[in-house]
Amino acid sequence: MQPSFKRYLAGLGAALAGVLASVWLYVALMQMAYVESGYAAWVAKSNMLDACRLGEVAFFGDSRLEAGVVPALLPVPASNFAVAAGTAVETRSAVDRALRCPVAPRQAVLSLSPEHFGPLSRFFWLLTLRYGFLAPGELLQTERLADSLGDAQSFATPTPDGLSGRLRDWLYELRFPSLSFSSLVQGRVFGRLGSNEARLASVLQARGWSEYAGGEGAPPEKLPVVQTKLQVAAFEAALDALRARGVETRLLIMPRSEAETPQADAEALYLASLTEATRRFPGVAIVGAGIPRWPARLFADGLHLNREGAERFTALLAGCMEGGRLSAACDLSWREGAAAAR
Repeated sequence: MQPSFKRYLAGLGAALAGVLASVWLYVALMQMAYVESGYAAWVAKSNMLDACRLGEVAFFGDSRLEAGVVPALLPVPASNFAVAAGTAVETRSAVDRALRCPVAPRQAVLSLSPEHFGPLSRFFWLLTLRYGFLAPGELLQTERLADSLGDAQSFATPTPDGLSGRLRDWLYELRFPSLSFSSLVQGRVFGRLGSNEARLASVLQARGWSEYAGGEGAPPEKLPVVQTKLQVAAFEAALDALRARGVETRLLIMPRSEAETPQADAEALYLASLTEATRRFPGVAIVGAGIPRWPARLFADGLHLNREGAERFTALLAGCMEGGRLSAACDLSWREGAAAAR
């Protein structure tokens, strides 16, 4: 091989490596410019946690909670740290970050749907890891915890790219460029910056509440009657961390649409696991009794409360605040005469 050709190959390789590095940096550092609007809500929660904007009552959980509790309508300072498709893994991470603040909330309210105690869904990779919600090192800790528990279920879910295993985990954690190709195309590389910045400001102003829009959607798929060892361990770790810090904890069951068909086995397992948590962890109590069913018209998409539903539900919680904390005796069942807070 001629020296000139070797130099050409070396130069070409260096140029390609430079292009890849530049694209990789853009993809990793400029997500606000091209990623879908949901990303801004995740950034808002991270910013609030970093700034220790916890309030006296802090809410942690999944998207039903994110859409259903409006902190501004409560009689005490509060914040909503729930995230879309959040499981016990994300909840534990958010709780740990909150407890690193100099002043802890007086009360923590945790709310996870039954399906979010099962195997991690594809959204763990598409959202949680790709959006960078877990702090550095948490993915490795979570993988090691699953291994130590002999849990082969939690990380077994396939993702649309066809990848699996630890390689898939770390490619998402490191924001490998090809995994964001669709977002780059749809976002026109930097076309979503303005709308995402506006959404970020809106969610920060609402102290973590995000409005979910849409018409009444179809009921969800059948819930799996399974709770993985990783999810249970992560949930219990969050409860134990709150107990150690002296934070009173409430377990909140969000309303489900009357259009949904009750799934007795899955719901019984869910309620039994929450009840067991109250036995094992002092200071933990379930708010209300059972799973409340609310009118379908109050749901944006069959799953998440719409603005009216969120206002009515938050007004109900506000009426159950005693001494600045949510009472476990609160009745969460639907009452037609309940007025929405304004």
